[in-house]
Amino acid sequence: MGTVTKVNGKTMHMDFFNSLGEMLVYADSNSRKRQSDEQGAGFSGTTNYAHAHKLATEGWHEIRPEVEKLLSTLSEQIDNRLDIVNELEYAVSGGAVDVGRWLTGEPECMFNFVPTPNARMGKVVRLFIDYGASGGYSANFIQQRGIVICALVDALQKMRISTEVWGETAITGSGGAIHTTVVKLHDATAQMDIDELMFALANPSMLRRITFSVREMAGFGHQCSYGSTIPTEYAVEYGADIRIERLRTTESLMFSNPVEWVVSTIKGMDLV
Repeated sequence: MGTVTKVNGKTMHMDFFNSLGEMLVYADSNSRKRQSDEQGAGFSGTTNYAHAHKLATEGWHEIRPEVEKLLSTLSEQIDNRLDIVNELEYAVSGGAVDVGRWLTGEPECMFNFVPTPNARMGKVVRLFIDYGASGGYSANFIQQRGIVICALVDALQKMRISTEVWGETAITGSGGAIHTTVVKLHDATAQMDIDELMFALANPSMLRRITFSVREMAGFGHQCSYGSTIPTEYAVEYGADIRIERLRTTESLMFSNPVEWVVSTIKGMDLV
């Protein structure tokens, strides 16, 4: 799967995947898993590699209530700040029933609230997320950061902005060799489902089990080191509209005021 290539004029080893599913198949083929399987749950968020793979393929439900609670709180405030207006839309199927219409025999008695169409429709935003983190950062740090990123993706979806979501994490290994893992997590032409992105964006095992397995097969995984994280490489060459680099501290706007971070990120793209 991996190839030696040049990105931004730098020679590096790149493992590129067109989907998370493709990445999981490849990572699962590693017959000599080391840290990707042996490290503790406190570091990776799962008991072992098999547990991580199961969550990635079947869904990460354990933390969903916490994620949805925060997303709900953030979304309400973000909607108000970004003036996202929902309109009532009737159809023969939907999320709720209008009893008055149903009693009169009106076929289109089901309704949903949908965002008002606007000039943003049709625009595609390329979002690159550096999901890397050095070993000193806790599993909870990675998880909380991921929840805020989920809120950003959720807001873009509500604004009817088609979004490509990419994950990338780059490292330097021994002798200065560079390795980057790149995976498309969501295609702009597909229906967005935040639940399907939760594992990739917020579970520490996305990095510390799945990606570590990929690095091991590329020769960048050792007992004492899985490389030193560096800024994303492919994101620049591909032409990312929004680059979310790895955080070095919780003393950032993303943690101190996540609503403001989401709003400022979207406004920085002239999307409102």
